[in-house]
Amino acid sequence: MKEERSIRLETLNNDKEKEILLLMKSKGTCVYGEIIRQTRLSYSKGKELIYSLLNKGYLRYVGRSTKLELAVGVH
Repeated sequence: MKEERSIRLETLNNDKEKEILLLMKSKGTCVYGEIIRQTRLSYSKGKELIYSLLNKGYLRYVGRSTKLELAVGVH
């Protein structure tokens, strides 16, 4: 059985990254536009933060779609 990675929100320095992770925890899956709209970020800033979370391994794509989901547990 594969152990799930987890992240504690208080260890993150970026409040908007925390906000995105909390949104993803409550929604389950979201597309870029929904994340950007819900967090009231500009498109470029939202895209930058989403890419950062993808690169850190905190988010992942759902299959071959444009939907994103958490790749870690959030505490």
